[in-house]
Amino acid sequence: MISETELISWRRMFHKNPEIGFTEFWTTARICEYLNKLPNCKLLYGKRLYENFPEPELLKKWDDNIYKSAKEQYKDDEWIKKLNGRTGLIAVIKGKKEGPKVGFRVDIDGLPIEESNKASHIPFKKGFHSTNNNMHACAHDGHITIGLGLAKTLAENADESKGTFYIMFQPAEELLLGGKIFSKLSITKELDYFFPVHIGIPEERKIVCGSSYFADKRYNILFKGRSSHAGGSPEEGKNALLAACNAITGLYGISRHSGGSSRINIGAFTSNNASNVISDKAQFELDLRGETDEVCKYLKQQALNIINGASKMYDVENEIKFVADAETAVNSTELISIVRRACFDAGIEKNAIVDHSLDSGSEDATFIMNEVINSGGLATYIGIGSPTFGGFHNKQFDFDEDVLFQGVKILHKIAMIISERA
Repeated sequence: MISETELISWRRMFHKNPEIGFTEFWTTARICEYLNKLPNCKLLYGKRLYENFPEPELLKKWDDNIYKSAKEQYKDDEWIKKLNGRTGLIAVIKGKKEGPKVGFRVDIDGLPIEESNKASHIPFKKGFHSTNNNMHACAHDGHITIGLGLAKTLAENADESKGTFYIMFQPAEELLLGGKIFSKLSITKELDYFFPVHIGIPEERKIVCGSSYFADKRYNILFKGRSSHAGGSPEEGKNALLAACNAITGLYGISRHSGGSSRINIGAFTSNNASNVISDKAQFELDLRGETDEVCKYLKQQALNIINGASKMYDVENEIKFVADAETAVNSTELISIVRRACFDAGIEKNAIVDHSLDSGSEDATFIMNEVINSGGLATYIGIGSPTFGGFHNKQFDFDEDVLFQGVKILHKIAMIISERA
Protein backbone atom coordinates (compact mmCIF):
# COMPACT_ATOMS: atom_id res chain seq x y z
CA MET A 1 0.00 0.00 0.00
CA ILE A 2 1.14 3.51 -0.75
CA SER A 3 2.54 5.48 2.20
CA GLU A 4 1.32 8.89 3.30
CA THR A 5 4.92 10.12 3.27
CA GLU A 6 5.31 9.20 -0.40
CA LEU A 7 2.05 10.93 -1.32
CA ILE A 8 3.04 14.13 0.45
CA SER A 9 6.43 14.08 -1.28
CA TRP A 10 4.78 13.85 -4.70
CA ARG A 11 2.28 16.59 -3.91
CA ARG A 12 5.03 18.97 -2.82
CA MET A 13 7.13 18.23 -5.91
CA PHE A 14 4.26 19.10 -8.25
CA HIS A 15 3.29 22.09 -6.13
CA LYS A 16 6.72 23.64 -6.71
CA ASN A 17 6.42 23.66 -10.50
CA PRO A 18 2.82 24.38 -11.59
CA GLU A 19 2.04 24.73 -15.29
CA ILE A 20 -1.09 26.31 -16.75
CA GLY A 21 -3.42 24.62 -19.22
CA PHE A 22 -1.89 23.14 -22.38
CA THR A 23 1.64 23.82 -21.10
CA GLU A 24 1.86 20.91 -18.60
CA PHE A 25 4.85 19.26 -20.31
CA TRP A 26 7.09 18.87 -17.25
CA THR A 27 4.09 17.69 -15.20
CA THR A 28 3.06 15.10 -17.79
CA ALA A 29 6.65 13.94 -18.14
CA ARG A 30 7.05 13.37 -14.40
CA ILE A 31 3.79 11.43 -14.21
CA CYS A 32 4.87 9.25 -17.15
CA GLU A 33 8.33 8.74 -15.67
CA TYR A 34 6.89 7.36 -12.44
CA LEU A 35 4.05 5.29 -13.90
CA ASN A 36 6.31 3.70 -16.50
CA LYS A 37 8.14 1.89 -13.67
CA LEU A 38 4.98 0.24 -12.34
CA PRO A 39 4.08 -3.37 -13.16
CA ASN A 40 0.87 -4.05 -15.10
CA CYS A 41 0.60 -0.41 -16.19
CA LYS A 42 0.37 0.75 -19.80
CA LEU A 43 0.67 4.44 -20.69
CA LEU A 44 -1.17 6.36 -23.39
CA TYR A 45 0.35 9.78 -24.13
CA GLY A 46 1.33 11.94 -27.10
CA LYS A 47 0.61 10.20 -30.40
CA ARG A 48 -0.54 7.04 -28.61
CA LEU A 49 -3.30 9.00 -26.87
CA TYR A 50 -4.42 11.40 -29.59
CA GLU A 51 -4.08 9.33 -32.76
CA ASN A 52 -7.27 9.16 -34.85
CA PHE A 53 -8.72 12.01 -32.77
CA PRO A 54 -12.17 12.84 -34.23
CA GLU A 55 -12.01 16.63 -33.83
CA PRO A 56 -8.43 17.68 -34.76
CA GLU A 57 -9.23 21.39 -34.39
CA LEU A 58 -9.30 20.88 -30.60
CA LEU A 59 -5.69 19.70 -30.70
CA LYS A 60 -4.68 23.14 -31.98
CA LYS A 61 -5.08 24.41 -28.42
CA TRP A 62 -1.50 23.29 -27.83
CA ASP A 63 1.09 25.86 -28.96
CA ASP A 64 4.08 24.44 -30.87
CA ASN A 65 6.27 27.32 -29.74
CA ILE A 66 5.54 26.62 -26.08
CA TYR A 67 6.41 22.95 -26.62
CA LYS A 68 9.64 23.99 -28.32
CA SER A 69 10.49 26.20 -25.34
CA ALA A 70 9.78 23.35 -22.92
CA LYS A 71 12.16 21.07 -24.82
CA GLU A 72 14.83 23.75 -24.73
CA GLN A 73 14.32 24.40 -21.03
CA TYR A 74 14.50 20.69 -20.19
CA LYS A 75 17.06 19.59 -22.78
CA ASP A 76 17.89 16.31 -21.08
CA ASP A 77 14.29 15.31 -20.34
CA GLU A 78 13.60 12.31 -22.56
CA TRP A 79 9.96 12.11 -21.52
CA ILE A 80 9.17 15.64 -22.67
CA LYS A 81 10.61 14.74 -26.08
CA LYS A 82 8.20 11.81 -26.28
CA LEU A 83 5.05 13.88 -25.76
CA ASN A 84 4.77 15.11 -29.36
CA GLY A 85 3.58 18.53 -28.21
CA ARG A 86 0.58 17.24 -26.26
CA THR A 87 0.00 17.13 -22.52
CA GLY A 88 -2.06 14.74 -20.40
CA LEU A 89 -2.05 10.96 -20.36
CA ILE A 90 -4.02 7.88 -19.39
CA ALA A 91 -2.68 5.03 -17.27
CA VAL A 92 -4.28 1.68 -18.15
CA ILE A 93 -4.14 -1.10 -15.56
CA LYS A 94 -5.61 -4.52 -16.32
CA GLY A 95 -6.80 -6.89 -13.64
CA LYS A 96 -6.14 -10.61 -13.69
CA LYS A 97 -9.56 -11.35 -15.15
CA GLU A 98 -11.83 -9.63 -17.64
CA GLY A 99 -14.41 -7.28 -16.21
CA PRO A 100 -15.85 -3.76 -16.44
CA LYS A 101 -13.97 -0.73 -17.66
CA VAL A 102 -13.62 1.80 -14.88
CA GLY A 103 -12.34 5.36 -15.34
CA PHE A 104 -11.03 7.85 -12.81
CA ARG A 105 -10.20 11.44 -13.75
CA VAL A 106 -7.72 13.81 -12.10
CA ASP A 107 -6.72 17.20 -13.55
CA ILE A 108 -3.13 18.39 -13.73
CA ASP A 109 -2.99 22.13 -14.63
CA GLY A 110 -2.21 25.10 -12.42
CA LEU A 111 -3.33 28.73 -12.47
CA PRO A 112 -1.58 32.01 -13.42
CA ILE A 113 -1.55 33.17 -9.78
CA GLU A 114 1.56 34.29 -7.90
CA GLU A 115 1.69 32.31 -4.66
CA SER A 116 1.79 33.95 -1.25
CA ASN A 117 5.15 34.25 0.51
CA LYS A 118 3.67 34.96 3.94
CA ALA A 119 5.17 33.00 6.81
CA SER A 120 1.69 31.73 7.71
CA HIS A 121 1.34 30.07 4.30
CA ILE A 122 2.39 26.43 4.83
CA PRO A 123 3.91 25.80 1.35
CA PHE A 124 6.16 28.84 1.86
CA LYS A 125 6.89 28.00 5.49
CA LYS A 126 7.82 24.38 4.70
CA GLY A 127 9.78 25.09 1.53
CA PHE A 128 7.56 23.77 -1.29
CA HIS A 129 6.35 27.17 -2.48
CA SER A 130 5.93 27.62 -6.27
CA THR A 131 9.17 28.37 -8.11
CA ASN A 132 7.47 30.23 -10.96
CA ASN A 133 4.65 32.76 -11.38
CA ASN A 134 1.97 30.07 -11.49
CA MET A 135 0.30 28.24 -8.62
CA HIS A 136 -1.61 25.09 -7.83
CA ALA A 137 -4.42 27.09 -6.23
CA CYS A 138 -7.18 24.56 -6.90
CA ALA A 139 -5.66 21.34 -5.48
CA HIS A 140 -4.67 19.85 -8.83
CA ASP A 141 -1.28 18.95 -7.36
CA GLY A 142 -3.25 16.86 -4.87
CA HIS A 143 -5.34 15.34 -7.64
CA ILE A 144 -2.21 14.28 -9.53
CA THR A 145 -0.93 12.71 -6.33
CA ILE A 146 -4.14 10.77 -5.70
CA GLY A 147 -4.03 9.54 -9.29
CA LEU A 148 -0.46 8.32 -8.88
CA GLY A 149 -1.27 6.66 -5.58
CA LEU A 150 -4.30 4.91 -7.04
CA ALA A 151 -2.30 3.76 -10.06
CA LYS A 152 0.41 2.29 -7.85
CA THR A 153 -2.09 0.54 -5.59
CA LEU A 154 -4.05 -0.95 -8.50
CA ALA A 155 -0.93 -1.95 -10.45
CA GLU A 156 0.71 -3.71 -7.52
CA ASN A 157 -2.51 -5.58 -6.73
CA ALA A 158 -3.70 -6.31 -10.27
CA ASP A 159 -3.91 -10.04 -9.53
CA GLU A 160 -6.69 -9.33 -7.04
CA SER A 161 -9.00 -7.46 -9.41
CA LYS A 162 -11.26 -7.97 -12.40
CA GLY A 163 -11.62 -5.45 -15.17
CA THR A 164 -9.56 -2.63 -16.66
CA PHE A 165 -8.88 0.64 -14.87
CA TYR A 166 -8.20 3.90 -16.69
CA ILE A 167 -6.70 6.78 -14.72
CA MET A 168 -7.06 9.97 -16.76
CA PHE A 169 -4.53 12.69 -16.01
CA GLN A 170 -6.38 15.48 -17.82
CA PRO A 171 -4.88 18.82 -18.89
CA ALA A 172 -6.45 22.29 -19.05
CA GLU A 173 -9.38 21.93 -16.66
CA GLU A 174 -9.14 25.57 -15.62
CA LEU A 175 -9.71 26.55 -19.25
CA LEU A 176 -12.78 24.25 -19.50
CA LEU A 177 -11.21 22.60 -22.54
CA GLY A 178 -9.24 19.53 -21.47
CA GLY A 179 -12.37 17.66 -20.42
CA LYS A 180 -13.99 18.31 -23.78
CA ILE A 181 -10.89 16.89 -25.50
CA PHE A 182 -10.79 13.80 -23.28
CA SER A 183 -14.52 13.26 -23.87
CA LYS A 184 -13.73 12.72 -27.56
CA LEU A 185 -11.23 9.92 -26.94
CA SER A 186 -12.47 6.50 -28.05
CA ILE A 187 -11.70 5.08 -24.59
CA THR A 188 -14.31 7.35 -23.01
CA LYS A 189 -17.18 5.78 -24.94
CA GLU A 190 -16.09 2.33 -23.72
CA LEU A 191 -16.19 3.09 -19.99
CA ASP A 192 -18.78 1.35 -17.87
CA TYR A 193 -18.12 3.52 -14.81
CA PHE A 194 -16.52 6.93 -14.42
CA PHE A 195 -15.42 8.89 -11.33
CA PRO A 196 -13.95 12.41 -11.46
CA VAL A 197 -12.57 13.66 -8.14
CA HIS A 198 -11.83 17.01 -6.48
CA ILE A 199 -10.19 17.94 -3.17
CA GLY A 200 -11.68 20.69 -1.00
CA ILE A 201 -15.27 20.39 -2.17
CA PRO A 202 -16.85 20.93 0.30
CA GLU A 203 -14.43 23.02 2.36
CA GLU A 204 -14.91 20.81 5.41
CA ARG A 205 -13.94 17.27 6.31
CA LYS A 206 -16.69 15.44 4.45
CA ILE A 207 -16.93 13.18 1.41
CA VAL A 208 -19.53 14.02 -1.25
CA CYS A 209 -20.59 10.96 -3.24
CA GLY A 210 -22.27 13.00 -5.97
CA SER A 211 -21.14 16.60 -6.55
CA SER A 212 -22.98 18.72 -9.13
CA TYR A 213 -21.70 21.87 -10.84
CA PHE A 214 -23.09 24.87 -12.69
CA ALA A 215 -23.12 25.05 -16.47
CA ASP A 216 -20.78 27.76 -17.76
CA LYS A 217 -20.36 29.83 -20.92
CA ARG A 218 -17.39 32.16 -21.46
CA TYR A 219 -17.00 34.84 -24.15
CA ASN A 220 -14.70 37.65 -25.23
CA ILE A 221 -16.75 40.72 -26.20
CA LEU A 222 -15.35 43.41 -28.49
CA PHE A 223 -17.06 46.72 -29.36
CA LYS A 224 -15.73 48.59 -32.41
CA GLY A 225 -16.58 52.26 -33.01
CA ARG A 226 -14.80 55.23 -34.59
CA SER A 227 -12.24 57.49 -32.93
CA SER A 228 -12.35 61.27 -33.07
CA HIS A 229 -11.04 64.26 -31.15
CA ALA A 230 -12.90 64.40 -27.86
CA GLY A 231 -12.81 68.22 -27.76
CA GLY A 232 -12.69 69.26 -31.40
CA SER A 233 -15.19 66.87 -33.05
CA PRO A 234 -16.81 64.53 -30.48
CA GLU A 235 -19.95 64.20 -32.66
CA GLU A 236 -17.89 62.42 -35.34
CA GLY A 237 -16.89 59.62 -33.00
CA LYS A 238 -18.70 56.40 -32.25
CA ASN A 239 -17.97 55.62 -28.63
CA ALA A 240 -17.16 51.93 -28.15
CA LEU A 241 -16.30 52.51 -24.49
CA LEU A 242 -19.71 53.98 -23.73
CA ALA A 243 -21.42 51.05 -25.49
CA ALA A 244 -19.36 48.54 -23.51
CA CYS A 245 -20.11 50.25 -20.18
CA ASN A 246 -23.80 50.32 -20.99
CA ALA A 247 -23.72 46.64 -21.89
CA ILE A 248 -21.94 45.71 -18.67
CA THR A 249 -24.52 47.55 -16.58
CA GLY A 250 -27.26 45.71 -18.45
CA LEU A 251 -25.55 42.34 -18.07
CA TYR A 252 -25.37 42.66 -14.30
CA GLY A 253 -29.07 43.54 -14.35
CA ILE A 254 -30.27 40.37 -16.10
CA SER A 255 -33.33 39.02 -14.29
CA ARG A 256 -32.90 35.79 -12.36
CA HIS A 257 -34.49 32.55 -13.62
CA SER A 258 -36.99 30.45 -11.65
CA GLY A 259 -35.32 27.27 -12.91
CA GLY A 260 -32.24 27.70 -10.72
CA SER A 261 -29.44 29.88 -9.44
CA SER A 262 -27.14 31.84 -11.74
CA ARG A 263 -23.94 33.86 -11.77
CA ILE A 264 -22.71 36.66 -14.04
CA ASN A 265 -19.24 38.20 -14.02
CA ILE A 266 -17.19 40.56 -16.14
CA GLY A 267 -13.45 39.90 -16.27
CA ALA A 268 -10.65 41.94 -17.86
CA PHE A 269 -11.92 45.23 -19.35
CA THR A 270 -9.73 47.32 -21.68
CA SER A 271 -10.11 50.46 -23.77
CA ASN A 272 -6.69 51.88 -24.59
CA ASN A 273 -7.48 55.38 -25.77
CA ALA A 274 -5.99 58.67 -24.63
CA SER A 275 -8.19 60.96 -22.53
CA ASN A 276 -8.76 63.29 -25.50
CA VAL A 277 -9.81 60.54 -27.94
CA ILE A 278 -13.29 59.08 -28.33
CA SER A 279 -12.83 55.35 -27.83
CA ASP A 280 -12.95 53.27 -30.99
CA LYS A 281 -12.44 49.94 -29.25
CA ALA A 282 -13.40 48.38 -25.93
CA GLN A 283 -13.43 44.76 -24.86
CA PHE A 284 -14.16 42.60 -21.86
CA GLU A 285 -14.45 38.97 -20.79
CA LEU A 286 -17.88 37.58 -19.92
CA ASP A 287 -18.66 34.58 -17.71
CA LEU A 288 -22.21 33.18 -17.44
CA ARG A 289 -23.10 30.33 -15.07
CA GLY A 290 -26.38 28.55 -14.41
CA GLU A 291 -27.50 25.77 -12.10
CA THR A 292 -28.91 24.00 -15.16
CA ASP A 293 -28.10 24.05 -18.86
CA GLU A 294 -31.50 25.72 -19.42
CA VAL A 295 -30.66 28.59 -17.06
CA CYS A 296 -27.27 29.04 -18.72
CA LYS A 297 -28.87 29.19 -22.19
CA TYR A 298 -31.30 31.81 -20.88
CA LEU A 299 -28.39 33.92 -19.62
CA LYS A 300 -26.69 33.61 -22.99
CA GLN A 301 -29.74 34.82 -24.92
CA GLN A 302 -30.33 37.73 -22.56
CA ALA A 303 -26.63 38.66 -22.79
CA LEU A 304 -26.74 38.65 -26.60
CA ASN A 305 -29.81 40.90 -26.55
CA ILE A 306 -28.11 43.38 -24.23
CA ILE A 307 -24.81 43.44 -26.15
CA ASN A 308 -26.52 43.88 -29.51
CA GLY A 309 -28.86 46.50 -28.02
CA ALA A 310 -25.92 48.53 -26.68
CA SER A 311 -24.28 48.36 -30.10
CA LYS A 312 -27.38 49.74 -31.81
CA MET A 313 -27.84 52.42 -29.16
CA TYR A 314 -24.37 53.86 -29.77
CA ASP A 315 -24.09 52.94 -33.45
CA VAL A 316 -21.06 50.67 -33.04
CA GLU A 317 -20.29 47.12 -34.09
CA ASN A 318 -19.53 44.15 -31.87
CA GLU A 319 -17.82 40.78 -32.05
CA ILE A 320 -18.83 38.02 -29.65
CA LYS A 321 -16.19 35.32 -29.50
CA PHE A 322 -16.95 32.02 -27.78
CA VAL A 323 -14.11 30.90 -25.49
CA ALA A 324 -15.23 27.81 -23.54
CA ASP A 325 -18.16 26.19 -21.82
CA ALA A 326 -19.12 23.46 -19.36
CA GLU A 327 -22.23 21.33 -19.04
CA THR A 328 -24.16 20.00 -16.10
CA ALA A 329 -24.21 16.23 -15.56
CA VAL A 330 -26.45 13.90 -13.55
CA ASN A 331 -24.77 11.72 -10.93
CA SER A 332 -25.78 8.06 -10.88
CA THR A 333 -27.69 6.98 -7.75
CA GLU A 334 -26.18 3.50 -8.14
CA LEU A 335 -22.65 4.87 -8.09
CA ILE A 336 -23.43 7.21 -5.20
CA SER A 337 -24.34 4.08 -3.22
CA ILE A 338 -21.04 2.45 -4.24
CA VAL A 339 -19.05 5.51 -3.18
CA ARG A 340 -20.91 5.58 0.14
CA ARG A 341 -20.05 1.92 0.75
CA ALA A 342 -16.42 2.57 -0.20
CA CYS A 343 -16.30 5.41 2.33
CA PHE A 344 -17.58 3.09 5.06
CA ASP A 345 -14.99 0.47 4.05
CA ALA A 346 -12.30 3.17 4.22
CA GLY A 347 -13.27 4.05 7.77
CA ILE A 348 -15.12 7.31 7.07
CA GLU A 349 -17.72 8.11 9.73
CA LYS A 350 -21.37 8.14 8.66
CA ASN A 351 -21.92 11.81 9.51
CA ALA A 352 -18.97 12.77 7.26
CA ILE A 353 -20.53 11.21 4.14
CA VAL A 354 -22.86 13.32 1.97
CA ASP A 355 -24.80 11.90 -0.97
CA HIS A 356 -25.42 15.12 -2.93
CA SER A 357 -23.96 18.63 -3.10
CA LEU A 358 -24.32 21.50 -5.57
CA ASP A 359 -21.29 23.73 -6.18
CA SER A 360 -21.56 27.03 -8.05
CA GLY A 361 -18.21 26.43 -9.71
CA SER A 362 -18.00 24.71 -13.09
CA GLU A 363 -16.24 21.56 -14.27
CA ASP A 364 -15.23 20.27 -17.68
CA ALA A 365 -15.26 16.66 -16.41
CA THR A 366 -19.00 16.92 -17.09
CA PHE A 367 -18.24 16.50 -20.80
CA ILE A 368 -16.60 13.14 -20.03
CA MET A 369 -19.42 12.18 -17.66
CA ASN A 370 -22.08 12.89 -20.27
CA GLU A 371 -20.18 10.99 -22.97
CA VAL A 372 -19.98 7.97 -20.66
CA ILE A 373 -23.66 8.28 -19.75
CA ASN A 374 -24.77 8.71 -23.38
CA SER A 375 -22.77 5.58 -24.27
CA GLY A 376 -24.60 3.51 -21.65
CA GLY A 377 -22.24 3.87 -18.69
CA LEU A 378 -22.63 5.42 -15.24
CA ALA A 379 -20.82 8.36 -13.63
CA THR A 380 -20.65 10.31 -10.41
CA TYR A 381 -18.40 13.15 -9.25
CA ILE A 382 -16.62 12.70 -5.90
CA GLY A 383 -15.74 15.56 -3.56
CA ILE A 384 -13.02 14.94 -0.96
CA GLY A 385 -13.62 17.73 1.53
CA SER A 386 -10.90 19.73 3.26
CA PRO A 387 -10.48 23.27 4.60
CA THR A 388 -8.70 25.30 1.92
CA PHE A 389 -6.98 28.02 3.97
CA GLY A 390 -7.69 31.00 1.76
CA GLY A 391 -10.27 29.64 -0.66
CA PHE A 392 -9.96 28.38 -4.23
CA HIS A 393 -8.00 30.39 -6.81
CA ASN A 394 -6.41 32.41 -4.02
CA LYS A 395 -2.69 33.02 -3.50
CA GLN A 396 -2.90 31.48 -0.01
CA PHE A 397 -4.77 28.33 -1.08
CA ASP A 398 -3.72 25.12 0.63
CA PHE A 399 -5.37 21.94 1.93
CA ASP A 400 -4.83 19.28 4.60
CA GLU A 401 -2.39 16.78 3.09
CA ASP A 402 -3.84 13.82 5.00
CA VAL A 403 -6.76 13.82 2.53
CA LEU A 404 -4.34 12.46 -0.08
CA PHE A 405 -4.12 9.07 1.62
CA GLN A 406 -7.84 9.17 2.32
CA GLY A 407 -8.58 9.86 -1.34
CA VAL A 408 -6.42 6.99 -2.62
CA LYS A 409 -8.03 4.64 -0.12
CA ILE A 410 -11.59 5.56 -1.10
CA LEU A 411 -10.94 5.31 -4.85
CA HIS A 412 -9.22 1.96 -4.43
CA LYS A 413 -12.17 0.70 -2.37
CA ILE A 414 -14.48 1.81 -5.18
CA ALA A 415 -12.39 -0.11 -7.71
CA MET A 416 -12.50 -3.24 -5.55
CA ILE A 417 -16.27 -3.05 -4.96
CA ILE A 418 -16.88 -2.82 -8.71
CA SER A 419 -14.38 -5.63 -9.30
CA GLU A 420 -16.21 -7.85 -6.78
CA ARG A 421 -19.52 -7.22 -8.54
CA ALA A 422 -18.15 -8.33 -11.92
